[in-house]
Amino acid sequence: MIKFRHQAGWTQEVLAARMQLLGCCITRDIIAQIETRRTTVNDERVMFFAKVFGVEIGRLFPENFGSKLPFNCRKPICVI
Repeated sequence: MIKFRHQAGWTQEVLAARMQLLGCCITRDIIAQIETRRTTVNDERVMFFAKVFGVEIGRLFPENFGSKLPFNCRKPICVI
């Protein structure tokens, strides 16, 4: 997210204001906490971030996003 914010030339305040205009309840402090990984982002805010930056949701995540899951999480699910 920081990458997209910097590419746009926006401060945390500007990003918060743009997201608020879209209807997202977020503040500069929350953005700072997200960027420093002190808090997580819920699915609703992920959608707002994608919309405000004009990117697909998948672009907000690193390419190796799923590679750090515990081994058991990567097993295929068997449906009976």
